[in-house]
Amino acid sequence: MLQKFNRDAKILIALNAVGQLFLQFSFFIIPFYLRALGYSMNDMGVFFSLRTFIGALFFLFAGQISLKIGYKKSLLLGAVLGFTGRILQVTALNYYVLLLGFLLVGVNMGIRQPNFSALLSEEVGDELRHHAFSISFGLGTIFNAVGVLLAGFMPNFLENAFGITAQLAYRLVLAFSFLQFLITIPALLIIKDVPVENPKIRWRKELIIRILKFSIPSAIIGLGAGITIPYMQLYFDMRFGVTLAAISGVFFFQQLVMGLGSFILPKLVDRIGPVKTITLFQSSAALLFAVFPSINIFTLAAFFYIIRSILMNIVWPINDSFMLGFFSTEEKATAVGIRRAFSTFMRGIGNYIGGFLFGISLSYPFYTTATLYIIATFTFYFFFAKYNKA
Repeated sequence: MLQKFNRDAKILIALNAVGQLFLQFSFFIIPFYLRALGYSMNDMGVFFSLRTFIGALFFLFAGQISLKIGYKKSLLLGAVLGFTGRILQVTALNYYVLLLGFLLVGVNMGIRQPNFSALLSEEVGDELRHHAFSISFGLGTIFNAVGVLLAGFMPNFLENAFGITAQLAYRLVLAFSFLQFLITIPALLIIKDVPVENPKIRWRKELIIRILKFSIPSAIIGLGAGITIPYMQLYFDMRFGVTLAAISGVFFFQQLVMGLGSFILPKLVDRIGPVKTITLFQSSAALLFAVFPSINIFTLAAFFYIIRSILMNIVWPINDSFMLGFFSTEEKATAVGIRRAFSTFMRGIGNYIGGFLFGISLSYPFYTTATLYIIATFTFYFFFAKYNKA
């Protein structure tokens, strides 16, 4: 299937894979790194919420930025700001430097994701869009799995091999994420931009309603995810007392199986349609999360979490591809950006709620998330069931 894509589409898919590899050198390590620096769960909630809210804010502006300077320059701008933010996180001179680092990483997230989706969609066309998004997601997820495995094992290796402190080991692992930007920025310079024929969006009632129909379910899911997902590494640590390597193994198998499964998912979409596929997978994931807190054995909890994560996340490229079919070239980045802004604003609220709920109970966050996932899934089905085309 890859041979059907043009050169720039292949570069974009490869860059996404590279980005996902090094993403885990930051995402997986950050909670442990912050704890080693002496920051509390409340401090983490502030850092994560700031990154999330800033990302959401720039999701709103992402489409307008690309209409002004193009998709390529928008991606380059985000990458440069993200690189700067990562440097500030690694140096971590004080609380406020860290805040600024999280802010800049959030800006990159907000600019990058909508414009990457829009540019890839334009490069491959409608006929190959489901396949391109699934392949990009699949490769990215497999590389993500490798990244989380390395991130989980490297701190202990560095401590034992060089006799350094845990804090320094985490800092060095985080610094490896610099490679993401040192590869991404030069690669973006060689791709061609896709011109937008109409640099202005004609806002109308139907367009706003269409965007809202995609945004509302995403916002509810974002709230639910924000309550639990950023704290899962620490949950396994607090609930079962297992090693960092064991926790990374959970995330590795989750990402690996999800990546492999995404390659065959378009075949299921062709058989039963995108709306039924998304609804089936997400509702099943919600039910698994509802029973998750009652599991007292680490291996069984890890198995349930892996299956839940696969079911919930594997359909996102199908969701993105399905959505983009409803919008024109000049509308795509803005529509995706607004939907992700809704989701990310609510995820930021969820980050704060999650920190509060985990401080009370290790069970309440999961029940809350499962309930929100069910509401979101049935809302999505209500809005789009009539568009399900196998």
